[in-house]
Amino acid sequence: MAGLSEIQAVTWEYREKTPSDAISDNIPFFYALKKKGRIKVINGGRVIWEDIRYAQNAFVQHIDPTEEITIGYNQTITGFEYSPKIIVVPVVVNALERAQNEGDAQFLDLLDQRNQAADDSLINVMEADVQGDGTSYGGKAFAGVQTYIVTNTSSGSYGGLSRSSYTAIRNVSVNAPSTFTGSTDSSNIESRLRNCKNQVIRQADAPDLCLAGSTYYNAACDAMSAKQRFTQNKDMIEANFDNVVIEGMTMVLAAGKQFSSLSRIAADRCYGINTNTFSLKMYKNYNFEPVKERVSVNQLVDIAITVGIGQLTSNGSGLDFVMYDS
Repeated sequence: MAGLSEIQAVTWEYREKTPSDAISDNIPFFYALKKKGRIKVINGGRVIWEDIRYAQNAFVQHIDPTEEITIGYNQTITGFEYSPKIIVVPVVVNALERAQNEGDAQFLDLLDQRNQAADDSLINVMEADVQGDGTSYGGKAFAGVQTYIVTNTSSGSYGGLSRSSYTAIRNVSVNAPSTFTGSTDSSNIESRLRNCKNQVIRQADAPDLCLAGSTYYNAACDAMSAKQRFTQNKDMIEANFDNVVIEGMTMVLAAGKQFSSLSRIAADRCYGINTNTFSLKMYKNYNFEPVKERVSVNQLVDIAITVGIGQLTSNGSGLDFVMYDS
């Protein structure tokens, strides 16, 4: 029945009442941010701020009993400054479609179905953004993990702070073959992830999410299968995200099925993310919410637009890591 219009697809033709879904992608990072309460609503502001204590007090001293204490001050606190980004998705319905989709002919609500498709499509793009590096769509994309957790940690900047000047904001970057010798597979992935995690752990502060490409994720699952045991994150399982827990980190597949064909994290790398270092900060009334419905003045068309205005921010990636094979 290919080629049926949307109206035909949702009106009474003895079809299944729930359409199959060939729109929604696998969205692990966006879900994890939401589940951890890291999607936050903010009230206005020209830019979005994240503060950080980035430097040691340089005047810690050992002294003799009568020795004078050297008094001085060095800057220890600064802030990241982030510019907001805008994402929108319109839903359009015309008067004829409304008329055709009324009464006994309304098997499914056309507008509801279009809204669902629009919401799913928007979240697909957001997942690609938050896994990315912020350069997509001519730089109009939201920042992503690859904006903040980079392979070359001595160059570039984020939030207006230079990695070369502020070493505390650098993540750990591990080229696995050169660091450990040989490619990453099921026989060594646990040890390698442990090594990476141990470089960024601070008491209870440690990566809790490992966003992995398909090669790394398969190696982790094979490692668990060989031991005939799986430790999994119950919340992610209940939300239908397959996962394994390694070194206390919930490892999830970054890619999986992508109906949108949008880019995701490469197969041979993974990002160890302390989710407390990330926030998706959205402006009030623009937290992926529909704005007031618009009616065309010269067409029989109603338009609803869902809008998200905000930015994925980091308060410093010193507690995060990336491991990669190429």
